[in-house]
Amino acid sequence: MIAVAQADLRRMLARRGLILTSVVVPIAIVLILTGVRIFLHSHNPGAHPTVGGETLFAFISIIGIVSVVFGTVIGAMFGAEDVTSGTLRYILLTGFSRLRLYVTRIPVLAIVAVGVALPAFVLLLIGALALPHAGEPGVTASDGGRLLLSLVLNVGIYALIAYGIGVAIRSTGGAIAVALGLNLIGISLFNLITLAVPGVKPWLLDNALTRVTDGGDTSIAIAIIALIVWPAVFLAVGLVRALRTEA
Repeated sequence: MIAVAQADLRRMLARRGLILTSVVVPIAIVLILTGVRIFLHSHNPGAHPTVGGETLFAFISIIGIVSVVFGTVIGAMFGAEDVTSGTLRYILLTGFSRLRLYVTRIPVLAIVAVGVALPAFVLLLIGALALPHAGEPGVTASDGGRLLLSLVLNVGIYALIAYGIGVAIRSTGGAIAVALGLNLIGISLFNLITLAVPGVKPWLLDNALTRVTDGGDTSIAIAIIALIVWPAVFLAVGLVRALRTEA
């Protein structure tokens, strides 16, 4: 199983265009935002006395959104491509079962999706710590750890949801469109349910993510269970489709 996981990791990383874009675009956004802060500070330090610190690190929300989009694309693409490219047929000829293949790919995908998001996070953190931020609170280890956890959970969970959708739909373009629509719009629309049934609010994905990373007064146990159930449902749908797919 380890050999298959390593082979899957190499196969995913072989998509250099997608992987490099997923790494470079968030980094470019960090550099642009930092450059703007430096420019404003150099031209009007009175109005813009700080460059780094919490002011700069607050842009992590933008990096998080972009990283979720790329994680979704990666998950949907790799979920659909086995069937569209014929890879599944050749893997099954080796005697490796569909179930083991599917389960093996879940952690590999999560590692890749989160891994491409980390360089931009690290760069933003370095900038927030190193650049001038006199008179403003600096970024603490607690802040960094909390936001890192938020990034890992958001990117990882949405990538796994997209992977399940990709396997179920078996069309790369369609899977990406559906996964992006669901992850960026559809899941947020579930919040409307709370207007009629307030009791389901802690079970909604966005609320559970917020509870685990930022705290709150709702049950942490419910939030953790919700974070497990949401991707598990989509992965289960993908698994049923994978077991029934003709190689």
